[in-house]
Amino acid sequence: MKAPNLSQEQQILKQAATWFVELQSEYCNDRRRQAFAQWLLQNPAHQQAYDDIASLWGNLDKLKTREVAGLSAARSARPRIWRNGKMLTGSLLLATILTGAWLDFKAPSRVYQTGIGERQTLQLADGSQLQLNTDTQLRVRLSWWRREIELQQGEAMFNVAHQAWRPFNVHTGNLQIKDIGTVFNVRHDALGTAVSVLEGEVALYAGRSWFGENLPAGFSRKIDPNGHWQKSEKPNPEQVAAWLNGQLLFDHTPLTEVVAELERYHAVRFAFADPTLAKQTLSGSFNSADLKPFLQALEKILPIRVQRQKQTIVLYSR
Repeated sequence: MKAPNLSQEQQILKQAATWFVELQSEYCNDRRRQAFAQWLLQNPAHQQAYDDIASLWGNLDKLKTREVAGLSAARSARPRIWRNGKMLTGSLLLATILTGAWLDFKAPSRVYQTGIGERQTLQLADGSQLQLNTDTQLRVRLSWWRREIELQQGEAMFNVAHQAWRPFNVHTGNLQIKDIGTVFNVRHDALGTAVSVLEGEVALYAGRSWFGENLPAGFSRKIDPNGHWQKSEKPNPEQVAAWLNGQLLFDHTPLTEVVAELERYHAVRFAFADPTLAKQTLSGSFNSADLKPFLQALEKILPIRVQRQKQTIVLYSR
């Protein structure tokens, strides 16, 4: 895999990390310390970068105690020397880890959102594709070591480019979804969070508690706002993904759920003049962007009369 290009600031940070590691080594001599002093004087940014790396190392308690592949060897290995005197193996590896930790900490995040009735497709730098449904907001943070998505509200479909060395995590409410090379849909609203896996599998966590088994393709799982899991289900995959094509697919769906779904796509509110109408069910495929044909179909399919009063749609018995 091609290494990402570093900016001048990142190159200075990497140099500072390399110097920091070398100065901690018992093999660092006076000549190298003098060279370090000269490096500091070359640019005011060098001193700042070195101070930042030293501060970061002082706060990396987890990294110091965690068993990271190659890290123990990097700390203890006797470094080989190039002809120009630069240190390799252990020092270089640890410097790279330290620099990566800094860049991970400093990685910026970006917010994406859609309005009511809008959809948007995002192509991330790692090759993953995100499709945002109506009234959705999420925050994306990509770094050297992690890919973090925070779904603040709404619904999104994730087609993840699998990278074992860089996990892809989706956070929403109290739920954390860890990708294991998948295509999955997440919906987050006032009723909780629903995760549906179309390909591969995901690991689900409520806070730090693992659900106990991975959620495989063809299954969905819901968690309510209080953190209570519901039983897993086998949804219709066409129904889960229908919104990608601007469709709403209902299969004997209670009318209360139908109108709630329509309210996500349009700036309207439905009201039942007769509460018993809420128990009626509806089946069919409808265009999510066009409300008028839906209302006309509703009057033909069910014993209902529709009356629109500005942004409120009242449903009466016929």
